[in-house]
Amino acid sequence: MSIEKIEDFKFNIANFEGPLDLLLYLISKNKKDIFEISLSELTDEYVAYLQEMNENNIEVASEFVVMAATLLDVKARKLLPQLEDEEEEEQISEEEILRRISQYKIYKEASEKINEMYKENFGSFVKSFEKIKFNKKIEYTGEKFTKDQISNLYSDILFRNQNKINKQAKEIEKIAVYEKYTVQDKVKQIVGYLNQNKNMVFNNVFNSSCDNVEVVTAFLGVLELGRMKQVDIEQKYLFSDINVTRKNNCEINIDTSTLNY
Repeated sequence: MSIEKIEDFKFNIANFEGPLDLLLYLISKNKKDIFEISLSELTDEYVAYLQEMNENNIEVASEFVVMAATLLDVKARKLLPQLEDEEEEEQISEEEILRRISQYKIYKEASEKINEMYKENFGSFVKSFEKIKFNKKIEYTGEKFTKDQISNLYSDILFRNQNKINKQAKEIEKIAVYEKYTVQDKVKQIVGYLNQNKNMVFNNVFNSSCDNVEVVTAFLGVLELGRMKQVDIEQKYLFSDINVTRKNNCEINIDTSTLNY
């Protein structure tokens, strides 16, 4: 084989999953059908590829060398006459090698298709909806009540519910004080802070002195500013500080009244 042809094979052997993968590549490189290519030509290209790897001091896996020996054995048996008296051993044929390459091609294409489906669905596969048939015929098999009995039962339920009502509910409402936080208010607070400081460590501004409702509302405000592309949000690892940075070194100027919160 010429030097020009060998130079076409300058690829790392690690790019191929095995010898069948390399053979499939050589066939596709020649733009031929698997069962139309000459195995003798394919063997020469395969061996030349491995030789190029050795010359470049690239370690070749043993399975690639075994396949080279198998290809050379098949090629030799095709070129040399066989004696009729010679005991026939179970040897791999040219047809079997091409069949294995063809089968590998099917598996590889299926694997690539599954991998594409996996990426498109973010690693999840949803089962199709099933129609569940219910028996529309409803038959009451319990105890039968008269109209008077039903009326009495209903009255008992109303009486029990009336007794459950807290008579002091209105007085409790006067005592209870609720502090309400809105995303709109927190966005205003965060914008005011960033316009003065440019950077904000969320965990420091909204720390243990704030209750959980305020912290969650403030975090929603940060996400809203990120959605509006006003800030950059960064957290290097799980549970680490959340850094919020004003973009483009310009003051944030937004109309918070447009927020749907």
